[in-house]
Amino acid sequence: MKKLLVVGIIAGLGWQNVYAGNPDRKGESGAPELNMNGYARSAGVWNLNVAGIQGLEAEKLNPAGLGLTRGTEIIASYTSWLTGAGVNIVQGGFATRVKSNAIAISINSLNFGTIDRTTTSLPEGGAGTFKPTYLNIGASYAKNFSLGATPKMGDNLITGGITLRLISEIVGNVTATGFGFDAGLQYTTGKKENLHFGVALRNVGTPMKFGGDALSADAALSTNYSTSVSKKTNKFELPTQLNMGMSYDLWLGPKIELDGAQSGKFTQRYRLTFMGQYSANAFGLDNYGLGAEFSLQEIFMVRAAYRFENGIFKEAKTATAYNGFACGMSVNVPFKKGKSTPALAIDYGFRMTSPTNNFQHTHSVGLRVSLGSGATAKDKIVSAPETPAAAAAYDQGASTKKKGKKSKVTVEEVEEKDNAIDSLIKVNQALKLKAETPIVKIDTVIKTQVQIVKDTILIAAVLEKTEYTGGSVDTVSRGGKSVLQFNDYEALQYETGSSKIQAKSYGYLNYLINIMKKNPSYRVSFEGHTDNVGEEAANQKLSQDRVDAVKAYFASKGINESRISTKAYGSAKPKYQNTNAAGRAKNRRVEIYMEM
Repeated sequence: MKKLLVVGIIAGLGWQNVYAGNPDRKGESGAPELNMNGYARSAGVWNLNVAGIQGLEAEKLNPAGLGLTRGTEIIASYTSWLTGAGVNIVQGGFATRVKSNAIAISINSLNFGTIDRTTTSLPEGGAGTFKPTYLNIGASYAKNFSLGATPKMGDNLITGGITLRLISEIVGNVTATGFGFDAGLQYTTGKKENLHFGVALRNVGTPMKFGGDALSADAALSTNYSTSVSKKTNKFELPTQLNMGMSYDLWLGPKIELDGAQSGKFTQRYRLTFMGQYSANAFGLDNYGLGAEFSLQEIFMVRAAYRFENGIFKEAKTATAYNGFACGMSVNVPFKKGKSTPALAIDYGFRMTSPTNNFQHTHSVGLRVSLGSGATAKDKIVSAPETPAAAAAYDQGASTKKKGKKSKVTVEEVEEKDNAIDSLIKVNQALKLKAETPIVKIDTVIKTQVQIVKDTILIAAVLEKTEYTGGSVDTVSRGGKSVLQFNDYEALQYETGSSKIQAKSYGYLNYLINIMKKNPSYRVSFEGHTDNVGEEAANQKLSQDRVDAVKAYFASKGINESRISTKAYGSAKPKYQNTNAAGRAKNRRVEIYMEM
């Protein structure tokens, strides 16, 4: 948090230096293309999503959002700017993620079409044509920083990013070149990681100046002598801008489990995002606005926003061709349903012009490809049975219903089977709880398995061995004290990507609990580790959740929490090489130490 405050103070001081003007300076800056956004998704909310924007589009508004890119993203978009003016924007690029870092390359081209060249002697044209082209190329970098988690607010994540742009403007034989940069921060918090704050300082850079052959002219000094005269041009500044905003994601509908690297986490079917933003312009009027976006399972999205600035409703005072309203939609289709595979999306953004002019609005269309995105939603609803046997029965029952007309069942039959399964699950849980109580020596646990075969429920009881007689234990010195180090890391296993302890590990934990009960002075420490696959923030949280789960189990068996301590290292302390599957598997461990 101290780092965040320092960065905020520096950004504030820097803004005081660059904001030296007022609205009367509008028109004194150059490079207007830097504030002309051609990305269709963000255009549909009038660029008001500086707090929550993610992926490649963030490089244009707040490069910090680039740090939330999943896998690789490629975008190509086309914008008809103020339709009827003959101006269009071609914009695109690609972004990719490398662990907790993300990089992107982007290009923006503003084209005016073919313009007739006129002179004082030929005001109607006839002196030829020229094609002005404004081009800028950006290189962006962003990084994620985890600030830990709290019981009330959940995860806290901050991302920072920066974009460096090469700016080139060509008008006939006259050119201007310069550099500018954008910098931004995003802060995400909330138990569902749904509260976002963002700030971005844009278009800070070198002054630009036009030069070229077209600014030189021959002048005759006499009949025998002539010289070349260069016309003097003034420098112009970049259109510096400061954006500050916040957004909130309201999740609705049934929960849905995520796939891929985020297995074990959940989202919900519907998302409604509200956003608000204030923009301060060094060379023009400030503006502010509100927007909202509705998403159906991140496949179909609609959005709308309104951006207000002083005088926008008065024809004599307005400084914009727009009336402030924008809207848009997106369709995102994964190539394979429920898998972390590439997806193709089409985006559309609409910005409405004022009825007091002859322009036909601004339209943006984009094509977006996501390659190897981190997680997509499964069709498996969380309300389905969660135990392995019951889940298998649920899935098998679901697949049975899809095998043509012969496999159709009535609602009453389904409810009857669900009730029977729920009853068996409760019996199984009661037997399991009784068997896991370590007051007496545990030999076996009765485990009920449920299976549906041709609409018939089959029940089978099997004996599951849970006794653990002890394994490799070393006496080591830690902090000047003798400590027991338990080396059977494979004896404690979790569900993949989850903090849920596998049932086969309870025998090992009961063995440790019995040691603690026989030695009331002993203290135990659990230290969680993961491999280096996925985001470090997620790995850190997973390792903490896993040791907390073990602590909770010990406490439920009568071990006082004051005798238990936990630490989480994520992937920071690998014990083996992460270059192969075997090494990564060994790095996913919980180290257990007992202080005697």
